[in-house]
This record gives sequence, structure tokens and C-alpha cells, in this order.
Amino acid sequence: MFIFYMTRKIRLFFYLEICQNSDMNEMYLMRHGETEWNREKRYQGQLDSPLTETGRSRTLLQKKRIQTLHFSNVYCSPLGRTRNTLNILSPDTDKINFEDGLKEVSLGILQGKTHNELSSEEAEAQHNFWHNPGSFELEGAESMPVLENRVRTFLDKLENEKGPILVVTHTVIIKMILKILESRPIERLWEDPFLHPATILVIDRKNGSTVKEVIHPEEDMPRPGSYTA
Repeated sequence: MFIFYMTRKIRLFFYLEICQNSDMNEMYLMRHGETEWNREKRYQGQLDSPLTETGRSRTLLQKKRIQTLHFSNVYCSPLGRTRNTLNILSPDTDKINFEDGLKEVSLGILQGKTHNELSSEEAEAQHNFWHNPGSFELEGAESMPVLENRVRTFLDKLENEKGPILVVTHTVIIKMILKILESRPIERLWEDPFLHPATILVIDRKNGSTVKEVIHPEEDMPRPGSYTA
């Protein structure tokens, strides 16, 4: 009986060790909850709009999924919609860092407009943004090379980071992080996984920085035709 008890304790010890070590290299990338402008299909960029009730409730669902995790550090875009998302998550740590490098891409004069409100020049730039992102140029907007440098600077800060860590940010930033980690060409920026508002990607930073898990706020969520950044 004593030997059986000790064997169980040893098995439990090694199980906990494996679980702990598996978390040490995980990065949880989360898109903010749905906003009023997301619902209106209005480009936000570095402007802002409040979370909708759906955005708040789905963020709360995600909180329940990650509330047992003890993040060593939390990084968040300083824009209002990500701050509000983080406030709902209220992660169990006092190590919260607001990073300008995690702000959404600046979309210049597209910001605040819907597709139907765009001029012909703006519509062409918008088309390039989704279909030829390396050629995206518009008054006041960030180019993809400038954005990539900004995101790389943030990722460099994480090189010696011990996880798990939580990053609350925006669609284009998450897509650029995946592009960098997976060494994708810019033409593949918009490849899956699709990011509904409040979606979480679990990245295994130890094993090739691969997407380990995609956690949507609700199962079987319909995929819309496009994003609104």
C-alpha cells in the first residue's frame, strides 16, 4: 500500500511538472472584443469605439477559460478597446505592460469610414490592404514594412521571457506576429486562422512558434466575408 501511494505521488509530481513546463513557453494572443465600429463594418485603425454588449459577454466567456492561468507578464495595446477587454479579463497578475508596439495598424484617412464612404483612391488602397498588402499605401497610413518593424521590436522584448504570457491586441498585429513567427511572405498575411473578436490563439514558442490552439469565444461561429481592422 505504501509503495502504491508513493507511486501515485511520483506520477502526480511528474504530471504537474509536465503541465507546468508546457505552459512555460506559451503565448496567448487575444483579439479585443467586438466594438460598435466592428459591428458597423467601419475601419478603426488607431481610432476607437466602445465594446458592444456582445463584445463584453464574449470576452467574459474567454475570461472563464483562462482564469486558472498565472501569466508571468501581460502585454496590451494602449487603445481603449483593448484596455476595456483587459479590464474584463482581469488576469491574475500585477505585471501589466501597455505597449505602443501593439497598437493596431494606422489606416490613415480610411479610419472612421465604411466601405461605402470611400473615394475611388481610398477604395483602391483598401483593396490592396486585403489582397496585396505589400503594396498598401495611403495618406497617413502605416506601410506594412513600417508595421513589421514595429511588431518585431515588440517581439524582441519577449526573447528571454518566461511564460505563459498574455498579449491583448488587434487583428492586423496578430496577423503580423504570425507572419514573423512563421516566416511567411507578406502576401500570406491574411491566411487562417480567422480571428473573430475575442478569439485567443495559443502559441507554442518553444516548438517553432506554432499555433497550438485556436479558442473562439463560442463554438461554430459563422465566418464573415472579411475583417474590419
